[in-house]
Amino acid sequence: MYCRKCGSKIENQAKFCPSCGELVVLVKQRSDAQKFQSKAKERENSDAKKSKREKKLETLENPYIIPAIAMAIIAFTLAVFPWPASWKVGTSLWMRILILAISLLSAYHSTKAKQVNRLYDIQYRYKVKPKVVSTAWILSAITLVISIFSICMM
Repeated sequence: MYCRKCGSKIENQAKFCPSCGELVVLVKQRSDAQKFQSKAKERENSDAKKSKREKKLETLENPYIIPAIAMAIIAFTLAVFPWPASWKVGTSLWMRILILAISLLSAYHSTKAKQVNRLYDIQYRYKVKPKVVSTAWILSAITLVISIFSICMM
């Protein structure tokens, strides 16, 4: 082994050059095959990371979608389709207030579902069932307008 500064011969275990006192720095040389193997390992790691990301996208769920669509359908059904006249509940105030409460709950869940989708879009560039979320939001908005209108028309 030789000194990088002065070029004199140095023993393999030496930490300093005996002639100039320079710190001995060991440079590890790699063959082309070793360089290729390390690049191949880096590619495998990046592929593994991609598959982890894809697995993460497969497991992403929006917990607000099911409550949003369920509440929207229930509120819409109660608000639009009349009750039988023999039940005498179709035009009662408490029924209109119940429909308003369910439609507000539907609007809340629809809004939260949209927020979660926006968050997933920012983090992962992925949205969970965007058409279902939009449908639930539109249905809840229509039902909310109908229920407010029915309460105001008393």
